[in-house]
Amino acid sequence: MDTQEKFEMILSNLANTFLTNALETPQRILPVAEKIAKEAQEIVLNDVDSEAITFMAKKLLQMMDRSLFFVDTFAKGVAKNDYTALSEENLIAQLDQVIGQSENEDRLVDLLTESISSNHAKGISLEKIYYENYLVEYVASLMEISAIQQLAEKKELLTKLKPVIENPENESPYDIFHHITGNFKKDFASKYYPYETVVQIMETE
Repeated sequence: MDTQEKFEMILSNLANTFLTNALETPQRILPVAEKIAKEAQEIVLNDVDSEAITFMAKKLLQMMDRSLFFVDTFAKGVAKNDYTALSEENLIAQLDQVIGQSENEDRLVDLLTESISSNHAKGISLEKIYYENYLVEYVASLMEISAIQQLAEKKELLTKLKPVIENPENESPYDIFHHITGNFKKDFASKYYPYETVVQIMETE
């Protein structure tokens, strides 16, 4: 097993552990889920549909930017042999601060707007669309933060990974994170509380 394969296996195990913990104790994520559900309701309440959709698209893109930022921070830390920026505290502090990481931002907002509009036209409420997409992105970022923080402790592995990351012809670790985080999102989205369940829980509290 080469260094990249070992790295991918470890990252996959960390992602799966985080997923298992999130699903076996769903109340750990519930405060985040309730906050996002309330935010979705407020957006729809305060804006007409077209404005709400555009606002949601921009918010979703900002959340997606977090993932790119975290992986970029990880790659730079490994390349420089400096892991101070990879502490959980530092990454958590950045969770709601990162914006503008994506290239072609306007085009990406347009694509997200089209996707949201298309699903809404099929009868899916804007609140549900926003909740389910934003929650998945947010929790995926929490998973990445947890994984990066634990990976930062594996100095021997990261030392071996450094020349791989420094090779301009190699897309690691971005491609590995993209693949594993993508699988995580699919599993979490299909198994965690849907919007309707969270609303019911909120109404009984």
